[in-house]
Amino acid sequence: MSNSIVMEGEAENQSFELLDSGGGRVLERLGALVSSRACHAAWWRRKLPGAEWRKAVELKREVKEPLKLRIGTLRFLLSPQGGVRGLAPELQELWGKAGAQCSAFAEQQRRPARVLHLFGGAGGFTLATAQAGAAVAHVDVSADAIKRAREHAALNTLANRDIRWVVDDPVKFAQRERTQTTRYDLIVIDPHTPKDAKRGGFELERDLGSLLSTVSGLLSDKPIGVLICCRQGAVSPTTLQNLMRQEFNVFGGAVESGEILLKGAEGVPAVPSGVFASWRKAA
Repeated sequence: MSNSIVMEGEAENQSFELLDSGGGRVLERLGALVSSRACHAAWWRRKLPGAEWRKAVELKREVKEPLKLRIGTLRFLLSPQGGVRGLAPELQELWGKAGAQCSAFAEQQRRPARVLHLFGGAGGFTLATAQAGAAVAHVDVSADAIKRAREHAALNTLANRDIRWVVDDPVKFAQRERTQTTRYDLIVIDPHTPKDAKRGGFELERDLGSLLSTVSGLLSDKPIGVLICCRQGAVSPTTLQNLMRQEFNVFGGAVESGEILLKGAEGVPAVPSGVFASWRKAA
């Protein structure tokens, strides 16, 4: 396999793939490139021979301009500075579920779902739900993150969809939104990394409970539900499940939780990449 970067016209169909994991690292295909990055959760032995791992290149040296990359059904721009971690490929199954929920909601309710994506980052949930016809409010404290997410929307031909781009502290935005008339059918909370403690002052243990209490007042009268993804710190799925039940059991419905896994083809060891919990209002 060649490690050279493909030309711009070929980049459109480039795809992400987890090739192997183990020894504290993951091996990934990024279109025509193979790259390796640290992953402390991958303690096991690698399956591929060393020759395959030696094909990995250094992104900062090989990629000079953002590279188009498909993750699942969505397209992103891979920045050599940010790397693939900032695009969150481990969330692609949850993106798909959120999109499917919005599609089902629109069919049942005869109107587009209204989605609030807090800590929007690269925009995976925003893109997936907008593709399904939802009206989305995408909130992030970083103007640079909003700029990248808008570029991703354009790359997915979603620039003209009903997406409200908001540069703001997600917690403060949610608090102010309580005083407005807009209500949401699906709310996604996705604090990305420990850096979020600086990017908006959000600390998971201190602030998540009160944020869930705030967003419970932002739900429509026929909500889809609330999803929280935690890819920072050492939080248990049971902790998130208990927090969700504490806040949303009064509305009925069901709560589930589990691991977020970065997956490859059959036989490639999946990589633990965080935890999630969701409250889903029963139909």
